Amino acid sequence: MKRFGLGFLSLVTAVGIVAGCSSSDDVASTEEGNSNNQSDSSGEVTLTLWHPEGDMSETYKQVIEQFNEEYEGEIEAEITFIPRGNKYAYEDKISAGATSNTLPDLVALDGPNVANYADAGIIQPIDGLVENQDDFVESIITQGTFDGNLYTVGATESTVALFYNVKMLEEAGITPPTTLEEAWTWDEFYEAAKKLTDKENGTYGVNWTLDYGEWIIYFTGPTVWSNGGSLIAEDGSKADGYVNGPKTVEALEYLQKFTNEGLVNLQPTPTEFEDGNAAMMLMGSWQWNKLQDYPDTEWGITYYPRSNEGEQVSPSGDWNWGISTDTKHKEEAATLLNYVTNKENIIKLAESGNKPAARMSAFEEMTEWNEAPLNILKDQVLNTAHPRPSTTSYPVLSTRYGQAVQNIFLGGDVQEELDKVANEVDTDISRK
Repeated sequence: MKRFGLGFLSLVTAVGIVAGCSSSDDVASTEEGNSNNQSDSSGEVTLTLWHPEGDMSETYKQVIEQFNEEYEGEIEAEITFIPRGNKYAYEDKISAGATSNTLPDLVALDGPNVANYADAGIIQPIDGLVENQDDFVESIITQGTFDGNLYTVGATESTVALFYNVKMLEEAGITPPTTLEEAWTWDEFYEAAKKLTDKENGTYGVNWTLDYGEWIIYFTGPTVWSNGGSLIAEDGSKADGYVNGPKTVEALEYLQKFTNEGLVNLQPTPTEFEDGNAAMMLMGSWQWNKLQDYPDTEWGITYYPRSNEGEQVSPSGDWNWGISTDTKHKEEAATLLNYVTNKENIIKLAESGNKPAARMSAFEEMTEWNEAPLNILKDQVLNTAHPRPSTTSYPVLSTRYGQAVQNIFLGGDVQEELDKVANEVDTDISRK
């Protein structure tokens, strides 16, 4: 029985989760249509899939075409891509499908929304249905698990690392770490940023985006976790004492130093790092491909800074697939899910999206990820990845936390801002 209601629907419509922390999902959609749960006179089952339009759309089309050829006469899959130009359209589509019982057989969703969608009765458990489950990187399984059950798996992963301008660091006599064991502590990162900041010339030590959307919780979360803090109770039931707890407050106060002292530009241009106006940049794994458009900027990648006590944590999470509760063909939907996420297709999808692969066997065959600078990203995905919190109130947590941290970067009181987050998230939890 579905449990979604006004709370879920209004949150999804109002929040609009960012797609895997990427910004490529704003191109035109293919034609739409929903014919799930159908079988023709020959007994062939028709399955539907929904996914946001993006860099991997053409590859997904090819994968589905190959699936249809292989399963001709048994299963036919139809994929629809939803544009996300305003970052709301896809979630609105899911909301409408949930209320009208017209969801597709396979639903794509952003990783941190698993708990919300599972609790709302939009997706169902897939325990025992996933082939070669142990081959998925650990963070994918953790991300897809809610209340002890597996609900989703995906084709790709993501992370955030520290990009740097090779020439600027060399001129400053700074050597970035090349191994996980040598990853900078936050104090070392802070000192490097101070040394690289030249206020007279308008050069900043580090660039990071101040957008209060999904990006904020994604890129600051590891600082909190590596410091021993958390954003919500492990079971997702309570925020007070966690998102506003002493370790979390301490971590955000540390990050606030970067903005208070002018090491980070509060009004950066979109290409501040690429133009040589910032020596370093904390950015998502997808950025390496975008930097190919700036051949005059020599860049490298090093690890996300670790806590001063030594624990190294990096963010993770990307779009994944779940089987909807509306399907009348769960077995066939599982066949399609396994086809889309087999090793061969994951390699195709990861390469087209320039993303880390979600299967370890796929990573082994993507040899370019074994060499610098991409080996840093691979190392983090395999060894330090930490999914965002699993809670049915994630949309509220993500949005309110993002707004609070933006205020903190602008000089707000850390404890006061995080107390507001705790209160609003716990109020939302109490309504469920």
